Amino acid sequence: MFDLLNPLYFIIAGSIGVIVPLVLHLIQTSRTVKLPFSTIRFLKLAQKQSASRIRMQNILLWLLRTLMLVMLALAFAMPLLRNKSLGRWFGRSPRDVAIVIDGSFSMDYNLGRSTVWEKAVETATAVLEGLSEQDRVCIFVARDHVEPVIEQLIGDWEEATGRLKALEFSQTSSELAPAVMEANAALMEVKERREREIHIITDTQALPWEGFGGENADGPAAEPEKEKKKEKEEDASTDDDEDDSERKTVTTMGAWDPDKVDKRTVCFVSMLGASEPENMAPVDVEIEPAVTMALSPSKATVRLGYTGPPRGSTVSLFVDDREVSTRSVAVGADQAGELSFMVPPLTAGRHAARVQIPDDNLQIDNTFHFVFKVEDRFPALCVGTPDDTFFLRTALSAGIDGKASIEMEWVPPGNVTDEKLQGYSCAFLCNAVPLSAGELGALERFVDGGGLMVIFPGDRGSAMDYQAWTCLPVVPARIESVSISRRKRLLHWEAPRHPLFETLKSVGDSTVMVTVRKTLHLEELDKRAELLVSQGDDKPFLVGRPHGNGYVLLFAVAADRTWSDFPLSPFFLPIAHQVVQFGAGVGSYSRYVWCTESLPLAQVLPEATHDTLLLGPDGETVPIRSAVAETRTVLHIEDLWKAGIYSMDLEGDGNPVPALAVNMTRKESDLTPLDPARVPDLLQVKHVNVALDQDELMTQIQDSRVGRTFGEQLLWLVLILAAAEFFVANFQARPKASLTDEMVVDSSGRVKGGAK
Repeated sequence: MFDLLNPLYFIIAGSIGVIVPLVLHLIQTSRTVKLPFSTIRFLKLAQKQSASRIRMQNILLWLLRTLMLVMLALAFAMPLLRNKSLGRWFGRSPRDVAIVIDGSFSMDYNLGRSTVWEKAVETATAVLEGLSEQDRVCIFVARDHVEPVIEQLIGDWEEATGRLKALEFSQTSSELAPAVMEANAALMEVKERREREIHIITDTQALPWEGFGGENADGPAAEPEKEKKKEKEEDASTDDDEDDSERKTVTTMGAWDPDKVDKRTVCFVSMLGASEPENMAPVDVEIEPAVTMALSPSKATVRLGYTGPPRGSTVSLFVDDREVSTRSVAVGADQAGELSFMVPPLTAGRHAARVQIPDDNLQIDNTFHFVFKVEDRFPALCVGTPDDTFFLRTALSAGIDGKASIEMEWVPPGNVTDEKLQGYSCAFLCNAVPLSAGELGALERFVDGGGLMVIFPGDRGSAMDYQAWTCLPVVPARIESVSISRRKRLLHWEAPRHPLFETLKSVGDSTVMVTVRKTLHLEELDKRAELLVSQGDDKPFLVGRPHGNGYVLLFAVAADRTWSDFPLSPFFLPIAHQVVQFGAGVGSYSRYVWCTESLPLAQVLPEATHDTLLLGPDGETVPIRSAVAETRTVLHIEDLWKAGIYSMDLEGDGNPVPALAVNMTRKESDLTPLDPARVPDLLQVKHVNVALDQDELMTQIQDSRVGRTFGEQLLWLVLILAAAEFFVANFQARPKASLTDEMVVDSSGRVKGGAK
């Protein structure tokens, strides 16, 4: 549709542009030109040709001058074109607008006078203010999940603006694709033929655009996340087919599909962040050894993620709010860094710790919290009869290097419950099979929550009694007796670098010979199982398998002398102690967790109950909620979005101790920018406008909603017409004839004089 922003200017100036050249041409005075000529034989022919030529030149000059003034008036009248439906040529089209705001914590980046988040809210408010009464709007925030602020289209601007200004950024990551798809779905619910707009307001970070099929913005800060994600995927690979299909359905929901976007929908993308952001953040902490003993030194290794040019900084380690050490670090452009701290000996218990760097433009990720759990003694549980557990209890009660570090408790078979397993990092089953369904369920939940279960077979159970287990590294095929000629067997270390053997000296070099009279026949190991020790001709002697957050070890012989003389070997006592220490480091506690919507306490605080007083970083009480799942009560925390140290009061004496460290997901700390020119390729829709600030966005909206003016092009046309007029006028003014006689010719070509 053609329209004028200043039609009155065109009417007045255009009329003048048409009339003035015409009047000037009509009122101009006649002028004569004397031409000498020797004969008048060609007078009539010359008169006719000169008159026609001059008349055409005058008309052309008049047309050029008139057209030049008309185009000049039209240019200042600001003409524009609008490509709208024919039925709306003479009226403003109603419009449906969807606004999607990036709600990740990278939006808290400080730009100087304001943060990116503040600019995003201000820009979204400006979009609302540009709408009319017949327009409607919906608003969504892209966090780690889609948060609908206004889910369905409304026309109440006061309510929309109020909800928009009440928004706060969160300490989470974000994905734009699901939020944009949900916003588009809200627009498509209305079948009326209305103009549609989708506004995406974000920073320059590449990370939230991963869902659109572009290049991943993975960087140093994302590596721990990718490793943890890979581990979770490996854990999930053992689930049944039904769980796999459900998981696939969840991961494909919200995927970007440009074919579902109406071809007439206009997308406006506002990238309001810094063009070259800089950010350093601690992304992970590792403690060595995995199990920290009281009054023993340890080492904390800190990994740093960085976006920006090369720079130096400092990193400080605090334990119990006391600065332990500060070190300098230099990192390259967009590279990860790493440095280690020596941690002084700590007393037994839990200690709050944090790694901190100086303030920068994104201060929210400058601190990384974790919890030191220092052990004085390792708690272990032995399940079996007194005779079946005699050698094991004797080995665990004995100290190594003069230290008795294991706190052991014994219970007979049939007394295993969830409550009994709480507080233990390791549970030994010595000829305890078969188990009741309740005991088996309690043990599997114990392993899933991070415990270590060690199984020694015996004569009480048969191979069939292991069929119902779902956590075993291998299901025994049968119990077989060994002939006298084959009883002497040499143990071979198949995985000497496994954490189970890390403190054993000369593993793999020493030779251990045992006499085996009876053994479990172990054939096909689970795909996640590990063969740790073999016997004789590569038959399994000790196998292990991770399950959930814990681990399961299965020996092929009993813990007493009925099956072998293994309990009397020099290998038995050190491996028993090492198993307990390994169990303490498998997953009995988490040094930190990521912010999440819901966290089961069995995985991080197995000792917590429904009555446990849990306090957040701000000192406020955090409610512990319970739910029934598969006939058992599961405790969990909801809306765990505040980063910091959570404490709990187990004794009820009003002295809470550090219990849990919560951190924001560190992949969001990677601020690798996205080239704005790639946005149209990622969205793959017809109409895409990318703006780097609010003013540019408002101009693009004006061009899209009102129309694109072409006054500049008309001014160039005026310049061309002026050049043409100058050329024609100069061509007409040059001499037209050279005759020997003279005649007088007026400006219209008529002869007024005679020969001389």
